[in-house]
Amino acid sequence: MRLVRKTLILNRKELTFRKKDLLNTIIKEYLRVLNFTCLQLPVCYSSSELHQKTYKSIRETSFLPSDVIQEARKDIWKLKKVVNKKTLKDKSRINLNNCSIRLNKRWFKFILTNKGYPCFKLTYRPKKTFVIPIKIDNQFKRFTDYTKDEWKFDNISLLKNGNIAVVLEKEFEEPKITQTNILGVDVGSATLAAVTILNSKTGKVKKQLYFGRDVAIKQKKFDKRRSKLKSLADKGSNQAKKSLKRLKHKQRNFVKTRSGQVAKEIVNLAKEYNCSVAVEKLKNLRGIKTKKGQKGNSNKKGRKKINRIPYHQFNQFLETNCSISEIPYNLYDPYHTSKFCSNCGAINSGHLSTNYSLYKCRKCGRICNSDRNASKNVAIKSLLERNLQVATLRPSFLRDEVFVNNLLRP
Repeated sequence: MRLVRKTLILNRKELTFRKKDLLNTIIKEYLRVLNFTCLQLPVCYSSSELHQKTYKSIRETSFLPSDVIQEARKDIWKLKKVVNKKTLKDKSRINLNNCSIRLNKRWFKFILTNKGYPCFKLTYRPKKTFVIPIKIDNQFKRFTDYTKDEWKFDNISLLKNGNIAVVLEKEFEEPKITQTNILGVDVGSATLAAVTILNSKTGKVKKQLYFGRDVAIKQKKFDKRRSKLKSLADKGSNQAKKSLKRLKHKQRNFVKTRSGQVAKEIVNLAKEYNCSVAVEKLKNLRGIKTKKGQKGNSNKKGRKKINRIPYHQFNQFLETNCSISEIPYNLYDPYHTSKFCSNCGAINSGHLSTNYSLYKCRKCGRICNSDRNASKNVAIKSLLERNLQVATLRPSFLRDEVFVNNLLRP
């Protein structure tokens, strides 16, 4: 069984003055708990030690439930590395002003009023509740469609503006791989998703496509605009600070929308050609850095390109859509997928030094798009790992067999 999660943000109706004041009081108190816990973080070496130093004093002074205080500690502990760097220099710099409050099923209840209007009844302290009315809009219609389709929710988050983020969950059975075609996906910085459809019996490539090339181009434009606004904001321009904040949300929403659209296009392609989906399992994309005094393959410009790849977000969209459509979806080790030549089986350095988008084999002299070559290798590797006894594959354009064991990690 595969557990799939989706998050929907439900918009609230206009609150009364009393409810607005109560909401502001709850948010302020939660922020106070966060900031108090944050100040104790540099002297704590474990989450349990942080709990021992903060829990008792917070419980004596705060009206929030114990579960909510525990969630605040967990949120702060996740920020340990970032917070420590700041607090070691100046403790006065730590002042959190934005938050969301996670509530489990003990502290909220979804109800319908006598007139049938949807509401969330929240418990903010023992035996004290208040109700947040929900707008009946497209988001709420999506929410009702999911709940009718047996999606469940045990956790919600109360956002600072009063909206409700609902975490929906559903378990899907792992579909068996019966398809003869494999859809290999290579996620990159220039092309969000390069796709190759490979027939596992004949080795023929049925189709190759490139999705999301506009994402990298648009992100470059966003970065140029942000750098100009940052320079103006550093000089004291309040208008530049506001524009910078709007641009940040605009960029995030654009990348999220395009990632979801590309994932749906890939799933529709898999349905059309009856494919299983294979993706590289990439790790520590943002951790590719070089220490001072050490040589490395990644410079500042290269790290910027890598950091712009929305791999995790795109991967989640793709996994969710595949699970809903009952399409087999698997992650594979990316070992040598960019260096392997699918034409002769040789291992090369990868991209050309003069042109990053091209791949050239030193053995057979073949030149092709590097993303195209990598996506085909992902499809080949999924076939190899599915059946480890298969050590060779005969592509349609070669008479001799191509040795592909170089794709497997020794």
